Amino acid sequence: MAEADMERCISFEYLIEFSKDRSHRFRIDLDPDTLELRTSHKGGHLPEWTTLGFGKCRVCPLEETSHTHCPVAVSMVELVDFFKDFVSHWKADVTVSTGDRQYRKRTTVQTLLSSMVGIYMVTSGCPVLDRLRPMVETHLPFSSPQDTVYRTVSMYLFAQYALNKHGLQPDWTLEGLVDFYHDVTEVNSGFCQRLNAIPHEGDANINALAILNSMALITRMSVEEDRLAHWESLFLRHWGR
Repeated sequence: MAEADMERCISFEYLIEFSKDRSHRFRIDLDPDTLELRTSHKGGHLPEWTTLGFGKCRVCPLEETSHTHCPVAVSMVELVDFFKDFVSHWKADVTVSTGDRQYRKRTTVQTLLSSMVGIYMVTSGCPVLDRLRPMVETHLPFSSPQDTVYRTVSMYLFAQYALNKHGLQPDWTLEGLVDFYHDVTEVNSGFCQRLNAIPHEGDANINALAILNSMALITRMSVEEDRLAHWESLFLRHWGR
């Protein structure tokens, strides 16, 4: 990527220190206007597990006649290959640098990996997960379930504001968010099966997906079962005058 283009990127750099003499750096670059992934596959032969028909997700609308490969799989080839033999509970010191902020945490490989995988999955061109892309601009590494629910509901409601402003039909009931997260869990489960088919000795890749899927389930259930009372009470207290 040209230096001028890199300056216009939204970038997330993960420095992972496994020990004093072993570390690895991943840089994820996004288009500043579309948030599309710019960190692409480095070239060469794409493994069979990246083809669209290899464990295609049940809710995937892409056709093999026009899309030979799964966009999420292609974007994650190097990441999956690097971590394929890592064990989930291994520890590492992780520093995430983005813009004017830096986050640092000692955590497990599955947790740091789920944080990165979440970016790749929603910026690579998956027609289902693309709707989550607006959240990436304010990516929060190592977010808790509470963080995720709040940020997701906030994003969805802002989307409805934008739809309403431009004469389109909004959904203020959050029913559409519940339906959407049914599809998200389908994609996560499908991709987990895809990863399971790859020869590997470790479980970090698969458990990173499991973490993301649990976050999706918690978000869906929080809305579906009306578990938002805490925030509802706060907003009514301070805005309900």
